Amino acid sequence: MTSARQGNVGALDQKEQFQALLVRCRTAVEAGPPAAAITTRGRRRTGLSQERTASILGVSVRSYGDFERGLTRAEPEFLDRVASVLHMTAHERHVMFLLATGQEPPQPFTSQLSSVPAYQLALDSSVLPGYLSNRCWDIELTNQAFRDIWAGKELPTNVLRYILMSKQAREDVLLDWDAGWALPFLRQQRAALNASPWEPGLVELQRELEDAAGTDKPLRKLMRRSMDDEYVHPNGDTRLIYHPEWGPTRITLLMTRPLDAASGHRFVWLVPPKPIDQMP
Repeated sequence: MTSARQGNVGALDQKEQFQALLVRCRTAVEAGPPAAAITTRGRRRTGLSQERTASILGVSVRSYGDFERGLTRAEPEFLDRVASVLHMTAHERHVMFLLATGQEPPQPFTSQLSSVPAYQLALDSSVLPGYLSNRCWDIELTNQAFRDIWAGKELPTNVLRYILMSKQAREDVLLDWDAGWALPFLRQQRAALNASPWEPGLVELQRELEDAAGTDKPLRKLMRRSMDDEYVHPNGDTRLIYHPEWGPTRITLLMTRPLDAASGHRFVWLVPPKPIDQMP
């Protein structure tokens, strides 16, 4: 009987460790306003509520509460969704899998680039404008040809924010803005959010878009139109831009597949209609 009681205590301790880990990560997630204080882990103290976490994960508050208390088993895919939503480090994810399943995680988890110098060299070795972004459209690496397009203007740091919410982009750089750029990318954002509804960066982008649409009538109209059709970004799409040296130019967008399933990074190249040395 003593042995059984000790076993139950051990089981409870494991559930408590699991709950403590999830609560600690959840309350450390960067979810507050910009003025919120930063913790030693580099996250805002306001954190995510159980209700907000459940909403992002697409489950009921009761289901998430039971999961957080260690009362229900979860598939590895769901555990990885939780790791992404709660911005877990590789170590925290590893511990979560051990506590939840008693087994090692099925594959490494990272949202970071594993070899930044190699990816930067690949970009710098091309005369074509190019950048590398993550699944939340954040631009992490660029080359000089890409930076030259802006010629002293503010360089984009996030593809979606720049295309859809930058006045400079709309007026000076992206030609045929509404039909050629904004509408397709609104549909891409919707498709990305449908595929990864637990991804905080995509959720935050959607919230920003909806806030911006409140005072931006053209954007609001395009957001309504974007719901009429689906859109999958094929390689070879063409767009119009204004290049400081080439003038109005139709460029072709070429994109690689994600470099790995966890981070979702991809290269994007902006290809002009003729070889660079033949452009004006």
